[in-house]
Amino acid sequence: MAEDAHHQDPSSKWLIFFFVCFGMVVLSIGVFAAFTYKADAPEEAPAAGGHHGMMLPQDGDYAPHAARPWTV
Repeated sequence: MAEDAHHQDPSSKWLIFFFVCFGMVVLSIGVFAAFTYKADAPEEAPAAGGHHGMMLPQDGDYAPHAARPWTV
């Protein structure tokens, strides 16, 4: 092959194609998130019940020895 011949590398076209597709996916996710995000949505109340295995010092049922003096 002569040195002055122009070489077309197909991998560069695939790389450009990949980055264009990746950029479009990221952009579409961003646009979707921007239009569907609700900044003033009310927060859900925490579920009543146990602490999922966490024993807190102020819980009289779990640690009666750690009860506050004004609650006894």
